[in-house]
Amino acid sequence: MKDLSIITVNMRNWENLSRFLGSLALITESYFTYEVIVIDNSLEPENINKYKLLYPEFKFILNTKNSGAANGKNLGAANSNGKYLLFLDVNSLISEKSVLAMLDQAKVSRSNSVVSCRQLSAKGEDIKSYGYFPSMLTLTDWLESIVRFFRIIDKPSENKRLVFPDWISGSAMMMSKTSFNRIGKWNERFWIYYEDVDFCYRASQLGGAVLMLKKVSVQRDQIISTRSNIELKAMLKTEQKISNHEYISLHEDGVKEVLMHFFLVLSNLITGFIGALLGLVFYSRRSLQVFSKGYLKLLNYYLKALLLDTWISPRAIKHPESFQFINPLDEKIAVMQNKKLQI
Repeated sequence: MKDLSIITVNMRNWENLSRFLGSLALITESYFTYEVIVIDNSLEPENINKYKLLYPEFKFILNTKNSGAANGKNLGAANSNGKYLLFLDVNSLISEKSVLAMLDQAKVSRSNSVVSCRQLSAKGEDIKSYGYFPSMLTLTDWLESIVRFFRIIDKPSENKRLVFPDWISGSAMMMSKTSFNRIGKWNERFWIYYEDVDFCYRASQLGGAVLMLKKVSVQRDQIISTRSNIELKAMLKTEQKISNHEYISLHEDGVKEVLMHFFLVLSNLITGFIGALLGLVFYSRRSLQVFSKGYLKLLNYYLKALLLDTWISPRAIKHPESFQFINPLDEKIAVMQNKKLQI
C-alpha cells in the first residue's frame, strides 16, 4: 500500500495535464510513497494513450462517460491504493514540500478532517479557495462582499500555521482514505462546483476539522481550454449557479430553504439580465457574449427545474433525466447522440 494517492480528473485539458504530470514526476519518494491516478473524462483514448507511454509509472483510467467532477474523483478513489488521498485539479502545479506538509498535517488531524493549502495564480496572487457555508448572509458573491465589508460576520479563525474556514476548495484537498469513506465520498448530485462545499459540510457534521495551511501553496493556472471558448465559459458560470441551488436543497429545509431558493433565483435573474443586456448591446465583444449565452442557459435550467421538480443539474449523473454529455464543448453533438438513443 502507498502512503498517498494523488487523483485528478481531466477533460480535454491536454496542455494543463502535461504540465501537471511533469510537476508530479519531479516528486521523489524520499519522505513518502505515492501513486498518481488520472481519470480521463474526454473519451479520447488515442490522446490518453500518449500519456501512458510518457508516464508508465502513473495510472490512467478512461471514464465511460463525462459524468462530472464528483463522479471522476470517486472513480479515482475506488482505484486508489493509498492510505491518504490528495485530490488536485489538472491545472495545478505542486511541490514535494507542499505535499509533504499537507500529508503531515492530515496524519495528526482528528478523524474526518480535510486539509488544503494556499492556492496561488501564476503571478503569485492568492486565489479564493475557502469560505463560508451558504446562508442568507453569504448566498451570493455580492452579498458576501457587503457582509464582509461591514463585518457582519467574523472572518474564519486562524493561527500562525492554519486557517479554519467552513469549506476548502476541492481543487487541492487531502484526507485519509478511511475518512473519505466515512464522510461518504463526493456527492454525484453535483456535476461541477459545490461538491467540495458539500463534502466539507458533511465532514464537519462528523466532527472533522477543515484546515488550510498558510505557509505552503499550490499554483493553479487558468484552465487553458476555457480561455477562448465562449460556450464553455457560459456553461461553467451557469453550472456554478445551479450547484448553489442543489446545495441548498440538500442542506436546508422548510421556510428557510424556500426563502434561500427564492432570493437566489431573484438575484440570478436580475444580475444575469443586466449582463445579458450588455452582451446583446455589445455583441461584437466576445467577452460579453458569455453573459447573454449564460443567461439563456440559466432560464432553460429554471424552466426544467420547475417542470421536473428538481434542482439537480441536467448534466449530473443523479438527474432524473440524466444524459451524460460526451463533450461539453459541443452540445450539438450531445443532442444528436441523445436523439439516436431515443430512436
